[in-house]
Amino acid sequence: MVEKQQHNRDRLQSYHKTVRVFGIRGGKFIEFDFTVGSEELTIELVMPYAAYKEFCETNHVAEIECMADVKQAYDKLADGQYPTLYDKTNIIQLGDFK
Repeated sequence: MVEKQQHNRDRLQSYHKTVRVFGIRGGKFIEFDFTVGSEELTIELVMPYAAYKEFCETNHVAEIECMADVKQAYDKLADGQYPTLYDKTNIIQLGDFK
């Protein structure tokens, strides 16, 4: 079973993967599209900046340029002006997604 799972992971690595950031929610969450292969295989995800960077590294993705206003907010997070994973303000509240 483990051998089969490893084979499936290797097969996914051959696909071109991209992310396109389309928003910053609450000054701490990255909203982005993750595409594997073709646009038909796209999902929207939301995660804290540090988790987003780890996700991108793990999946070997190419980042697509985002709109200027989103890029400005993204750059602010990238410059270290974001909460850490252990910061209590980093906990998602039910109202954060309304």
